[in-house]
Amino acid sequence: MKTEPCRLSEETAAITLVSAALIFVMLLAGAVLFDVMVIYRAKGEAQTAADAAAKAAGLELTPCFGVGNEPEAAAARFAEMNGAQLLAVETEGDALRGCVRVRVSKACHPLFISLGRTISVTAAATVYLDPFGE
Repeated sequence: MKTEPCRLSEETAAITLVSAALIFVMLLAGAVLFDVMVIYRAKGEAQTAADAAAKAAGLELTPCFGVGNEPEAAAARFAEMNGAQLLAVETEGDALRGCVRVRVSKACHPLFISLGRTISVTAAATVYLDPFGE
């Protein structure tokens, strides 16, 4: 009985092609996931800056803590300290029941999704003032 030799070279070549394709797909998925991480990080930083700016404007409007005359300046200062640019501050109602909405924009630089362009991420924060708990 004569046996034929095993042809390992054909099987090895097939496995090599599949491995190369899988490595390429994994690198592509890694690049996309890296860009998604960059965008979410910029969104988190923008939200932190918006929260800090809204809190500063809210404290400025509170009679016990602030002067009550420059919530926009306080919000802009805290947004800038957190590396963001203030876009808008809106106040509603009197000083005891005011609402401050702050939007900040933060640029992020993903490599793959935007093909090198800068993406602007915007966040908003609202603070309601009720120092007496009514």
